[in-house]
Amino acid sequence: MNQRNRCQRMLLAVFLLLTIIVSGCSSPSSSGSVSTPQETTPKNDAASAPSQTDPDEKTNDEPVTVKILYPWGADNFELRYRGIEKLLPNVTIELVDSQAQMDPLQELNAQKIVPDIIFANWGLDALYELDMIEPLDDLIQKHQFDLDTLDPSLLASIRSMDRTGKGRILGFPIQYSPYGIWYNKDVFDKFGIEYPAERLTWDEVAELAKQMTAERDGVQYRGLEMGPGLASGEVTVPLSQLAVNLTDPDTGEVLIDKEPAVTRYLELMKKIYSIPGIVNEDPEARKDYEFPKKNVGMIVSWIEYLRWGVGDPEVAANMEAAPLPVWGDGEESAPPAGSNLLVINKYSKHKDAAFKVLMAYLSPEHQTELAKIGDAPPLFNNKDVISHFGEDVEVFKGKNVAAFYEVPPALPPAKISSWDQYVDIGGSMLKFSRSDMDIASFLRQLKEESAVKITEAKNQKE
Repeated sequence: MNQRNRCQRMLLAVFLLLTIIVSGCSSPSSSGSVSTPQETTPKNDAASAPSQTDPDEKTNDEPVTVKILYPWGADNFELRYRGIEKLLPNVTIELVDSQAQMDPLQELNAQKIVPDIIFANWGLDALYELDMIEPLDDLIQKHQFDLDTLDPSLLASIRSMDRTGKGRILGFPIQYSPYGIWYNKDVFDKFGIEYPAERLTWDEVAELAKQMTAERDGVQYRGLEMGPGLASGEVTVPLSQLAVNLTDPDTGEVLIDKEPAVTRYLELMKKIYSIPGIVNEDPEARKDYEFPKKNVGMIVSWIEYLRWGVGDPEVAANMEAAPLPVWGDGEESAPPAGSNLLVINKYSKHKDAAFKVLMAYLSPEHQTELAKIGDAPPLFNNKDVISHFGEDVEVFKGKNVAAFYEVPPALPPAKISSWDQYVDIGGSMLKFSRSDMDIASFLRQLKEESAVKITEAKNQKE
């Protein structure tokens, strides 16, 4: 009997407890009626409730460490990423000092070191092969990131990196370095020519280059340098502005002899190279990114070049910026915007926290701080952020760096061809400039050389 009485008392206690709980969950409404749990639960609770499968959502405000693979050392890492912790107080940023290339990534995997975010400045090949890419589309929707923050050209370029053809967003841009002209005011003064304050066409630039390519006081002046050396990437900027593929993205067929934009580009280059004395034959002057002393009027290059490429403070002091030349006839675009990516590791256990770090990285607050130290912001439709570019870098003070953002970037082809890397037009310009080859003969020879490279690349993948 005693045991049965104890059971009865326990059941009664449980019943009373449940009654109290139910009473506590009900509250009188303004009309005096009792609200049901459905009526008192906000409609968006399901969307905002912590996910039972996502540890980040269950510990939204709890401390979390996000590891970032970064290749340029602790000092640069501290300068460019530590500030994110001020925007995300529960997040601690940790450096994984390594490179996003095959061997270093495999070594990290073997050591069971899992970076949450990967600085992929060597491209995505190794990350694809190791299946380490977490597409961001679901996280973008989940955290309501506004893609209008990114320029349409940059966003399209990022989508084009998806090899599945689905246009997924595989990462967020690290930065965007626009092209323009850096010109030497001393050289313009030497030849009595007005500074190129307004946007020029390539034909107008070629004419200016002709006027400033001559000998004065025993010094050979050259009016134009298409980047720091004929083999540089800048030499193909006019072609990139036309936003065409050089190869078929599906088959790898070389299209340069069928694409009118390529012929148009080579006609421009032929015009420039035909100016006597315009090509510097000194191999040392074409080496690396050293600006060719004080005898060049204009150089087509990227916005940070004044800091990293000039070297001579006296030359830099007399340099000023002008907008990138355009083709004219309604074709007034810069090359399609591009950037290396910050990628979330597929094997990260903190994907939500990592995505919030990416959002903080792209925030105007953080990008303004990066702009001040001379990192060109990918938010190039945010004029306020751009206005702070180079504030803390002596060489940029007083320079018209806004000119680099004056020409909007073109949209890339719907599908960018990965085979274009085997068509080395830029590397062939030195040979083209020294030869008497007509354009058709040059294209025929380059097509044959490129086709061989593509065939070899295909065979290696089989």
